[in-house]
Amino acid sequence: MSNFFKNFAEDLKDEDTSIAADGNAASEFSGTIDTGSYMLNALLSGSIHGGIPNNKVTAFAGESATGKTFFVMGCVKAFLDNNPDAGVMYYDTEAAVTKKMMEDRGIDTTRVMISEPQTIQDFRTKALNAIELYEKTPKDKRPPFMFVLD
Repeated sequence: MSNFFKNFAEDLKDEDTSIAADGNAASEFSGTIDTGSYMLNALLSGSIHGGIPNNKVTAFAGESATGKTFFVMGCVKAFLDNNPDAGVMYYDTEAAVTKKMMEDRGIDTTRVMISEPQTIQDFRTKALNAIELYEKTPKDKRPPFMFVLD
């Protein structure tokens, strides 16, 4: 096979275009975040040792009082346990999460920031500000960081 397509993609001079075989698309990921639950890991990744893709947005959606926060707390704990320098930005829109709730689940609350946005617009502003501040930090000095909207 000729290099036509590879050359064609390069000649486009479009940083958002690549050959699929190169594995450079934004959908590629290098690992997973353990959810703290073998069953949930298996459901999300096909492996009990997997979990949430490490560069994806993952939503736990369902009716009120079905355990979404419970599962998210397990993900937060596993993320912090597996990444000793990591932090979590937790956006609590229902005023449902307490320090005691986190401590009872064994979560290191010194590495969790809680924000309580009042509207979707407020969440958007707060999240974008946090992301911009995080991105200003040089890549080699950025700790792993998880964002949660609950």
